[in-house]
Amino acid sequence: MKKVSLADISKELGVSKTLVSFVMNGKAEEKRISVEMTEKVLKKAKEMGYKANYLAKALRTGKSNTIGLIVADISNSFFSKLARSIEDEAVKYGYNVLFGSSDEDSKKSGKLIEVFLDKKVDGLIICPTKGDKIDIENLQKTKVPNVLVDRYFKDVASNIVVVDNLQGSLKIVEDQIKKGNRRIGYVNFNVGLTNMEGRLSGYKKALKNNEILFEKNLVKNVHFNDIKKETVEAVTELLELDTPVDAIYFANNQLAFLGVKFIKEYNKNATKKVSICSFDSFEFMNLLDTPMVYGVQAIDKLGENAVDLIMKQIESKESVNEKIILPIEIVELK
Repeated sequence: MKKVSLADISKELGVSKTLVSFVMNGKAEEKRISVEMTEKVLKKAKEMGYKANYLAKALRTGKSNTIGLIVADISNSFFSKLARSIEDEAVKYGYNVLFGSSDEDSKKSGKLIEVFLDKKVDGLIICPTKGDKIDIENLQKTKVPNVLVDRYFKDVASNIVVVDNLQGSLKIVEDQIKKGNRRIGYVNFNVGLTNMEGRLSGYKKALKNNEILFEKNLVKNVHFNDIKKETVEAVTELLELDTPVDAIYFANNQLAFLGVKFIKEYNKNATKKVSICSFDSFEFMNLLDTPMVYGVQAIDKLGENAVDLIMKQIESKESVNEKIILPIEIVELK
């Protein structure tokens, strides 16, 4: 099928190609084209299935009105909600968003950055993997507008939007301690990511604040590539310790879901003996029929702030270097 061009639309309407071009590039009002004519051109373009050539537009105007977004795993509800929040906020600025999942693989993340830059995106919002540091440094050197969301690199000056992982984790663990739970197992995720380091630090600080000795064997580390198998192994080890744990704290929503599911299969009465808490949540956690304390991240605010920061850079063509840290809400299901 032949691709519809501006010339095809102008021929159908009997107007100049220049007029059609002004309308399709949002310059109708500036060029004093009537509302009636503008609507007529847009309607005909839609009828004919016209698709704008964003690459050509970017080369011509210096802007593509697109943002590239790289998250760890778009199938995870946290990242899908974040992506939607970013998309909704970008629309307010007249921007579209291109999505990609890194699967916590720095090679895949680097390739996505390359692909998006080839597509002439105006900026990148990235949830970086552990191995993305060099790629982020290169973006800074080349002055490509970018924002790191959810995680960041401590020694790289960047625009950052994150939640307060340390304080959120501290509150969750101290809540367990106040309930009388002193042996708290912790199922950690992808050691080395700054958000997970913050959560582990919050766990340790809560223990120290309450004069509870940190026990290394109560912390189990799970990796993205084998998350289901390793979560089951981690929970099994915690439940089968000679001295039982009073509670199990999961570092994110995926671990919590997999962990609670396994605990119910392993021993239906285990959740009556062991308290469950999680830094993050799924919308349907209240359907699990399991008492639980969990954190709720301000995902909408994460997305909104990330887009606002990227637009500051795009519009000013200067690095902003802001760090936004958002609190989390603690919820208890009884």
